[in-house]
Amino acid sequence: METTHRPHANKLVRWLLLSLVAIATTITVSLGISNKAHAAPYDLNNMRWGLLPAGGPDKSGFPIFPNFDTAAISSTDWSPDPDGDQSFTSKDATLQKPYVIGTDTPKTVIGNYDKDGNPIGGDTKHQSDAKIGDTIQQQDGSTMTVTGFRIGANATEMGSVTGYGGWYDNLRAESDFFDFQVQEVDRNGQVVPNNKLTVFKNGNFQWSTILGVDEITDRKNNLVKVTITPLNSSIFANPQTLYFSLTGVQAPVVEPKAKESNIGYALYGTGGKIGGFTSKDVATSTEKTPILLETPSDGNLYLEDLSNPGATWKADNPKLTLVKDPNQDQLGYQVSGLKSLAPGTIVKFTDTKIDGTTEEVYFKFGNPTTPGGGTTGGNYTGSATPPASIPTTTGSSSVVNQQGTTTTGTSQGTPATSTSNAPIAVPKDVAIKGQVVYGLKKLGLYKNPTFTSSKRVAWYPKQKRINRPMFVVTGYARSANGTLRYKVRDVNHGTKTAGKTGYITTSKKVVLPVYYASLPKNNKITVISKKGVNAYKAKNLTGKLKHYKTGTHLTVKKLVKHNLTTRYQLTNGSFVTANKKLIIAGNY
Repeated sequence: METTHRPHANKLVRWLLLSLVAIATTITVSLGISNKAHAAPYDLNNMRWGLLPAGGPDKSGFPIFPNFDTAAISSTDWSPDPDGDQSFTSKDATLQKPYVIGTDTPKTVIGNYDKDGNPIGGDTKHQSDAKIGDTIQQQDGSTMTVTGFRIGANATEMGSVTGYGGWYDNLRAESDFFDFQVQEVDRNGQVVPNNKLTVFKNGNFQWSTILGVDEITDRKNNLVKVTITPLNSSIFANPQTLYFSLTGVQAPVVEPKAKESNIGYALYGTGGKIGGFTSKDVATSTEKTPILLETPSDGNLYLEDLSNPGATWKADNPKLTLVKDPNQDQLGYQVSGLKSLAPGTIVKFTDTKIDGTTEEVYFKFGNPTTPGGGTTGGNYTGSATPPASIPTTTGSSSVVNQQGTTTTGTSQGTPATSTSNAPIAVPKDVAIKGQVVYGLKKLGLYKNPTFTSSKRVAWYPKQKRINRPMFVVTGYARSANGTLRYKVRDVNHGTKTAGKTGYITTSKKVVLPVYYASLPKNNKITVISKKGVNAYKAKNLTGKLKHYKTGTHLTVKKLVKHNLTTRYQLTNGSFVTANKKLIIAGNY
């Protein structure tokens, strides 16, 4: 009997073993899923946010949102884009340092198409910089006034946590995961009653859109407080509070001691702006004890009140002409006619500050052979300090100073000579005036062509290719040692530096033209823009034919010029941009 039934027993054992393996596998998989499902919730305070300008409500009771690029909402409508470099977190919107959303100088924000549907500026896509109080011209030509905003979460972060997409299209997507509350508060965080400031709701459905921001009771001092609370604590952890200001006025800060007013001056010469004096010098400067200055060789002086950018300057001598200096961001005044003064002439300059108060400073002008005498300012040492002088050039190089005149000299101390409005010799391999360049590495924007940290306007960190900073070349200048500089305007729309002007390096290791100037070796290009690129009938990029997504490989047959930009013509005859931030040569 035992021999007869042994095969059946073996089958039973194998079946039991397979069953146990299956059960173990199921348990393992279940445990894995369970562990994954119970991953630590995402800290909401790390979320990055963007703002979509809003207005209304319209006749139907709904908010109005911008669509100045296309008939639908796109990433260019956001200010800032929640997926862009300028997006912010709760650390950037605190009670002490609120995020600025308003403007005291309302403007009309126009997108990439005029009212007739024609593209503006070729293929350049402008990021919205609209703030509360601005007017937006829509893609169809209509207008809307910005009175509020929708808060949008970073799509990448939200997608990685929730698996949900469609952030630009779904106007209440964030409300599926968060509760939004809004209040007006004073600078101490105390609530100020305001029933016009609301979170928009449609029936039982809440949106992440705040309306009535333009009607806070104290526009200058009060803030908009938005509290964002997770609806599911297993997905998101910790409520987040964001503070917004219409004016950017910060909470008062008590300084340990009052800062000394700092009136600065400079002499035009090969080194640009040099020297300076303080309010202590002004206090001791009188007609009897003036500050001694050597008369500049080109007869020009530059005066600037560093603590009062809007200050105005006047002189009591009719031989002198004072005008705002357009090459110094209108912060100071250029004084001309000093060479007409006899050595030893004392001039009183009056600095009128933006609050109406005035300060007077006396200068006594001389020259290297006939010093003016008098006292020196506080920045000069010794009781017998010689008059301040302007250094000459090194070697035989030519330089351009801040008012656009070219001066030449030698290292042996030969006085600099001046030729008004003389052109600057520019090599053929640098970008021409009007072209756009972008930064390959970290670079600075400076107020003067002679770069110093005190005259740095902005730093631009090294960025990925698609995010590199761009500048329009508006002219040229040379530093004190003759190094060529680009004079530029920042065209990084939607950034805090947009519109700033100054000087940047011309080094090809740091900056290059943003448009290709030749065909790729294999006649292949790859689309790298996250939004893709369009192909058009004409080289001015009108008559849209097709859209190519990121990663698409295209074959080109010709490079064509359009004004100061270039286009690639594809083998099918259509035209696409040759902007290096949007496409790259070769197959990638």
